[in-house]
Amino acid sequence: MEGGVPWTAEACRRAGTVHVGGTLEQIVAAEADVASGRMPARPFVLVAQQYLADSGRSVGDVHPVWAYAHVPHGYTGDATDVLLDQIERFAPATRDRIVGMHVTGPVALEAYNANYVGGDIATGANDLRQLLLRPRIAIDPYATGIDGTYLCSAASPPGAGVHGMCGHQAARRALRNLHRQAASR
Repeated sequence: MEGGVPWTAEACRRAGTVHVGGTLEQIVAAEADVASGRMPARPFVLVAQQYLADSGRSVGDVHPVWAYAHVPHGYTGDATDVLLDQIERFAPATRDRIVGMHVTGPVALEAYNANYVGGDIATGANDLRQLLLRPRIAIDPYATGIDGTYLCSAASPPGAGVHGMCGHQAARRALRNLHRQAASR
């Protein structure tokens, strides 16, 4: 995207991730549509602008921007225009700055990674049972059984939507195990 996303809110121009949804009522309505299997006219969209923290991702004034929207499970349509319409509510003329685009829908996501059932990148339900027992019943949910290798995806506690905490907790577990090994030498 040339020049970055033209957000009307200055704070969004400095944020690594922007959650685009409108009012609380609009977000609730969009998520209710998704849960009911309908594609919302104004979906909840996440826009990642990692180049703000890592300028090496950019080439001159062309910056990578990554966005995804909540869509119904297994959605087979193309949500590109609806997603861009929603972004343009808060960043008019975004389309005019796009110099290249790659779109991957739920079916293609599942084909790429069988763990993304129906295109769900959050590894399934985020209910209380999954919060406590994901990815399986285990004393150490981050351990893989391979020494020095830990699981730190949305499949591990506390689960999807708690950006960074899965990796943070896995890293703490790894450091604790390293300290324990060093102390036993």
